[in-house]
Amino acid sequence: MSGNGSLSQTDILAAASSVLCRHGFAEVESFSLSGIDQLRHRLFEDAYTIVAVISFSSWKELSGSWIEAQASLVELMSEQLSKDEFKAWEGYLVLLTTGVVPTNEEPQVERIRYDTARIRKLVSTGSQLREVSDVEDALLPVLPLQEGIPNSTSDAVMNSLPELLHSEVLHADAIRCVVNAFLNQEPLAEAMHKYMGGK
Repeated sequence: MSGNGSLSQTDILAAASSVLCRHGFAEVESFSLSGIDQLRHRLFEDAYTIVAVISFSSWKELSGSWIEAQASLVELMSEQLSKDEFKAWEGYLVLLTTGVVPTNEEPQVERIRYDTARIRKLVSTGSQLREVSDVEDALLPVLPLQEGIPNSTSDAVMNSLPELLHSEVLHADAIRCVVNAFLNQEPLAEAMHKYMGGK
């Protein structure tokens, strides 16, 4: 075990696998990230998204390795996916460690999170990863919408959005497509892909 939490790297990867598979992702065992220890990472995909989850033993290791991990995921996606495939543009690199980030390095965590130049990065460190349930919280941005969305008045407000937001750039039909997917708890990216003529 490393860092300030009770979770091991194995615990983190097992929890991530459980969460993602429960939400419709399949683990990809036939490929791995080059240069990254196979015991420390897992790859997952659904019809529209590629997710690489990497567990690091410390913040120092994460901060020193994330660029290499990003390059490896981008390379893998470029080799395996054509540019016409929707998920060629939907890659997530999930960087997890129970290691504590020194106060003077906290701005670097934010820089990694907001660097979307190549793929999206999700980062959770020792202050966020203390229990198995925290792994699911770390993965929320890639998970489909959950049950329990309120209806009635909220639905009426949502249904009025296409007309309220309509402009020359943002067409009412596109907004309606996203709103309907949201209300039906369907993946938003998939709905937009279909709207734009995808299969």
